[in-house]
Amino acid sequence: MFWIPQMRIISTITTVLLATVLAPTGSAVAAEPGVDAGLSTRVVIRGTPELRIFSDRDGGFWLVPDPSKRRLRIEDLVSARIVRDGLSAGGIIDLRRLFTIPPADSISAANHRLDRYYIAEFPTAVAAAAAVADLSTLVAIGGPIESIEIDGIGGVATPPNDTWILNQYGVHNVGQNVSGQDGVVGADVNVIPAWDWTIGSSDVVVAVLDAGLNWHEEYETRLLPGWNVPDGNDQFADECNSHGTHVAGILAAEGNNEQGIAGVAWRTRIMPVVVTDGCSGVESWVAEGIVWAVDHGADILNMSLQYAVGTQALADAVAYAHAAGVIQVAAAGNTGQSNDVQAPGRFPETIAVAATDNRDEHWSSSSSGPEVDLAAPGWRVYSCTNTSNYGYKSGTSMATPFVSGAVALMKAVAPDLDPITAKVLLRVNAVDVESLGFDELTGSGRLDIEAALLSLDPTPPAPGDLNHDGRVDGEDFGILLSGWGGCPGDCEEVCVGDINVDCQINGTDLGLLFIDWTG
Repeated sequence: MFWIPQMRIISTITTVLLATVLAPTGSAVAAEPGVDAGLSTRVVIRGTPELRIFSDRDGGFWLVPDPSKRRLRIEDLVSARIVRDGLSAGGIIDLRRLFTIPPADSISAANHRLDRYYIAEFPTAVAAAAAVADLSTLVAIGGPIESIEIDGIGGVATPPNDTWILNQYGVHNVGQNVSGQDGVVGADVNVIPAWDWTIGSSDVVVAVLDAGLNWHEEYETRLLPGWNVPDGNDQFADECNSHGTHVAGILAAEGNNEQGIAGVAWRTRIMPVVVTDGCSGVESWVAEGIVWAVDHGADILNMSLQYAVGTQALADAVAYAHAAGVIQVAAAGNTGQSNDVQAPGRFPETIAVAATDNRDEHWSSSSSGPEVDLAAPGWRVYSCTNTSNYGYKSGTSMATPFVSGAVALMKAVAPDLDPITAKVLLRVNAVDVESLGFDELTGSGRLDIEAALLSLDPTPPAPGDLNHDGRVDGEDFGILLSGWGGCPGDCEEVCVGDINVDCQINGTDLGLLFIDWTG
């Protein structure tokens, strides 16, 4: 037990100093609701030489120069009290030396200050961040603490940390084997680098005209009210073997959430519009669904559908959506026949999507013809099925939402994007996979989302927008805290949160983040 009788003498001084040091920065950090309490509980402190740890009768921890080595000064005690109160305010659990087994070379360790490090344990990441913020000012003005920082545990994974990301060759093709077929590295939609710019916007609404959607944990929080055309009500349960659910997952499954898969546009909102009875239906239902979606605020229509006739009613509904500035993406069809692109994909107002496989080759069952605009992975695509399940499906139906997702990302950075510009930019930035230039199998080539997005010349995200969702808020704060400390491998790896690029995620980066704060 350690007790300082003289502490009453300096209580007034301490109160004044605490009012200065324990500033609003700390309280703001502590109140931030967006921090994941499980990110970190450890704070690393480097003290001045000759400090010792003491504990008092109230459970507080003191870092005080060893009184056996020199006489304590009043400023030592004041600083020690500030540190004690700053740590206690966060509910500190324990304070101990970092190296429980001292380095073998004590001289070298002292030269590198390794003998001066302590670990402070806190119950939550919020509490740890508050302590760091509270005591950082003391570090700046001098005192028993030379540095204080969150003990880093790594940052956001690249590619995203979703459990089944390697099942998604369309998102991240590293040559993995799918159904006995080895893939070609890079034969994907090149969306991962695009996420450095945006992960989508909740202002963008994609209507999924399909057989309905199951409620699925990957996107259920972003589902809007929908409409069931055949039944004339607002019920939209998936009526065709999770077809619409699978499409919605490719389009907009939540990314980087340590589960399941990553869709293309993580923040996009989904409007379910049922236009079939089971797995089939009539074109007039699709026409009704198009008009309803347009009239209820859809920005993009995903139509993973195929109809042989292409009635005038359907063509006129497509023209109505085009005139309203709504971008329409439709499947080329799965007939496997040449010159046989299905409606509504063959109408000029839509973007018609063919399918490729994991080798960047045209999928044999994909319809072809002069109306094909571009292609995307459609063979053995992994996505949502029901509630919390996932599975593989094949078809131009699966290729289509990759393109719809790309358009959603483009709309996130360019809200005024019109249908003609969207089609042109997608086509001119596509990657040739069959032959140089246009061909009727894959159109202009395989979708390249990063290239299409950057062709809009978007404004780079604010440095503090670490998750690239167009805002600097609690999510970004949590990401920064998760990587606190030195960057891995001397900055050889991506160090998300190192805003000033000094290979450290520390208080400077935190300050820069708050400069960009939008809340």
